[in-house]
Amino acid sequence: MQVKRLFLFMVISIMVLLSPANAKTIKIGLTVTPLGANDVFRFTTVDGGASYSGDGFYAVGITYQIPITSRLNVETGFEFSKHSILVTPEFFPGMDRTPYKSKFNLSSIPITVNMDFLKYFFVNGGCSLDLDTNISSPIDSQTGLGAILGVGIKYDFKFGGTIFVNPYLRCHSLVPFSPGHYHQRLSDSGVRIGFVYNFSKV
Repeated sequence: MQVKRLFLFMVISIMVLLSPANAKTIKIGLTVTPLGANDVFRFTTVDGGASYSGDGFYAVGITYQIPITSRLNVETGFEFSKHSILVTPEFFPGMDRTPYKSKFNLSSIPITVNMDFLKYFFVNGGCSLDLDTNISSPIDSQTGLGAILGVGIKYDFKFGGTIFVNPYLRCHSLVPFSPGHYHQRLSDSGVRIGFVYNFSKV
């Protein structure tokens, strides 16, 4: 419960900080990562135990962009992702070690700075605040602070809409909110496709 309250507090704080009163325009839209690759890793090698490998994921989200300069904008929003992990049980004599799939969800608030260049291209990077509410997840809780890095291509329509394609890499729970040693981290990579519309503030 305390983790959920902390997550909600940070969400509200982020929204307040990223909503400057003098911003002339904001861009709001939808994103989807239809298919991506994922993996589970630790910073320290641990002998024994079950092994885990990625089996793919997909994600959908709402995005919110605030222009800072003509080439820079801050992007945040909300993203829901569903991950599949392949688990190989720990070895015990006589036990079946047939790998099986396990699925779990993540809710994320990405916060990135996007920089445009050469008119149609951009790079983006920042952090991701993740909330893992799964009771029966096969891996350690991914609630914590992660990192994102990506590149992309975009096209601005005259009516105010923008479509973009954004390949990215992300690592969850680099700073986990749960205690413990040898914490497992989830990494993922995919191509985010999105559409945003430019709303002018009166």
